[in-house]
Amino acid sequence: MGPATRRRESAFVSRRLLRNPILVTLILALASLFVYLAGIANPPQMFYDEGYYVPAARAMLANQPNPNPQAPPLGKLLIAAGIDTLGDNPFGWRAPSAICGALTLSAVFAWTYVLLDDLGLALIAAALAFFSNFTFVMSRVAMMDASLVAFLMWCLVAYTAAHRPEMSAARRRMLMCCAGTLAGLAGACKWNAVDTLAVMLCVSFGLPWLAKRMKPDAQGSLAQYARALQQIGIPWLLLSLLVCPIVSYALTFWPLCHSLRLPFEMHRIVEMNRYIWRWHRTVVGNRAIISSWYTWPFKTVPQRGISYLLGNPVVMWGGLVALIYCVWRLKKSFDLPEALAALLYMANLLQWAVTPMNGVAYYYYYPAAMVLCVALAVSLRNAPKRVFGVRISLVLLWGAGAVFLWCIPRMAHLEAPWDCVLGCWS
Repeated sequence: MGPATRRRESAFVSRRLLRNPILVTLILALASLFVYLAGIANPPQMFYDEGYYVPAARAMLANQPNPNPQAPPLGKLLIAAGIDTLGDNPFGWRAPSAICGALTLSAVFAWTYVLLDDLGLALIAAALAFFSNFTFVMSRVAMMDASLVAFLMWCLVAYTAAHRPEMSAARRRMLMCCAGTLAGLAGACKWNAVDTLAVMLCVSFGLPWLAKRMKPDAQGSLAQYARALQQIGIPWLLLSLLVCPIVSYALTFWPLCHSLRLPFEMHRIVEMNRYIWRWHRTVVGNRAIISSWYTWPFKTVPQRGISYLLGNPVVMWGGLVALIYCVWRLKKSFDLPEALAALLYMANLLQWAVTPMNGVAYYYYYPAAMVLCVALAVSLRNAPKRVFGVRISLVLLWGAGAVFLWCIPRMAHLEAPWDCVLGCWS
């Protein structure tokens, strides 16, 4: 075998490996983790809400009273693990968020691939999530949102995989249990995970009901998804989407009780959660950072206190157009990718219209922003590939990448003059 033949065979093997979605998922996770960890110790002092969560993580490690009882424990436990492993310093505080950000990016790819069975579109969704600004900023601050979204996105990967036609009943049930467990862990970071869980419950019980009431010629792929849910069975759906989330959520309080030297008892967990509820009902919040939820999709001014966070307009506004297109296609025929994208975005945004809190901040838009990245890939599946001879996907990627590069000096807290090397906000 000559050198040329060996090179061709090596290139062929490399191309085949890069078409393996599991390998691509791992590569995306490792590559994005490297980016998120680079310079993560800057700024060297706590900023934004780190002043709430880092002391709480330290208290857990020292078996001292919890100074942040107004939030569930899992996100703080992850910060505590970072401090215990990597040191009580900015790198140790924020490294768990970087890991969760890398897991989020890889989950966006995996979820899109499971939805569409298209490697190219899944890579586009992951690239748009990387360029969205949200993943970069939220992966470099010691707060709860990075862990919330990481668990939520992998929950959606498991939930969607349970609907794939090649799955056996046993695998469907296992995946559905994994989805419910991950939803509970997401809720143990922040309570607003319950909205994604509500969407999964509505879809799981609504699809079979809808399939029975539609004409056979109008069902499209609806019947396939309904059969998958019927194969799982109502008892398993209830176990997966009600019991598993509650159990996994409750178990995250065990390390907290252990650090406080309190017995792990149900009435104590209930009391802790009653306090969380009462606190969020009465807290006023910081008026300087509060913004109305309905302004988030069109926001043009960065949230300066949290690394100049501003969702990439190419992704945020393009995603809204993609969602409208998805809803329009749903009127013609049902398909799970369009339905999940529309329902999850609306649930994660409209929840703030009814959530009984006196103040909400722009970074709460993070879960909905990730759904927009997937919605763009879903819409590209059926949209025209080219407009005036130009590929729409390339325009999106180049535009999003250019905006991301313009924003990154401020998001990374670079010092002058590098903070404005590509221009500054006025």
